[in-house]
Amino acid sequence: MAALRLARCWILCWAVATASWRPACLGLNDCADPAPGNATVLLLDAQVMIGSAPVAVLATHAMGSAQSLSAGPADINARVVLPSPLLGVTNASSLGVVYIDTNSFSRKYQEIQVAFASGHAARANLLHYDRDGDGYVAMRGNATFCSAAEAVQVWWEGWRPYYPDGPSTPNYAVIRFEPDWLEIVSAGRYNVSSGRADWRPVSLRRSAGQWSVEVPAVPSPPPGPSPPSPSSGSWRCNVCQHVYDPEVDGGGVPFEKLPSSYKCPVCQAPKSAFKKQLADGVERWVHEEPQQEGSLQV
Repeated sequence: MAALRLARCWILCWAVATASWRPACLGLNDCADPAPGNATVLLLDAQVMIGSAPVAVLATHAMGSAQSLSAGPADINARVVLPSPLLGVTNASSLGVVYIDTNSFSRKYQEIQVAFASGHAARANLLHYDRDGDGYVAMRGNATFCSAAEAVQVWWEGWRPYYPDGPSTPNYAVIRFEPDWLEIVSAGRYNVSSGRADWRPVSLRRSAGQWSVEVPAVPSPPPGPSPPSPSSGSWRCNVCQHVYDPEVDGGGVPFEKLPSSYKCPVCQAPKSAFKKQLADGVERWVHEEPQQEGSLQV
């Protein structure tokens, strides 16, 4: 046990020393260098942040939801879990498996078992909150179960309060979580408040056992609202550019038949402030016609 603690302390100190030689990143653009070696630096930082989180949050599909996605959005269940320490990140092929203890009667076990029994892995999310760095590490990947032999091999003494007899405790089981996507956020190192308009954090993707920095395309700014284009024969307020809609503004009454007391519903400009858009693009002012007795009043 003492040797395990010493090894963990040495690796974490080495990771911090390795990651701290470079200046702190002020914004996302300072950190999202897609150079191949950067994936290792990011994984080292992720390991330090994960090590500082006392617990994590595991999210899985609720039973029945994953099998009926076509019927609508899937329900998600999340709970606090205690993964064993993540150690040994040294290069871009590291960070392969995260072990999470559980009880074979637990809800998360049953939810993963549904997919496991059908011959494929369940998709899950695992999030570690970094209180010291005001950020988080979020991972997405496949969740299966360790074999009985592997569950004994990966036993961690930090689980002892929940399993007094160690791996021999009845119903003891271990979830084998294999991440294939990772997102890292830190206020001091990988700040989402600058660098990208969509606040997209730094992320990595794992393929064929190798992690690489994911560089998503910068999104185009959403188009702003454009004023309506008046069609031929339409009337537009010269003050606020509101286009008169007979069905909405006048109860189906053509603009020409509105009384001179009519006002723009948006800015209250008088009827004389409207111009007519002709077929050739020419606009002309309203020429008021004398109101006939008994004419429609709006």
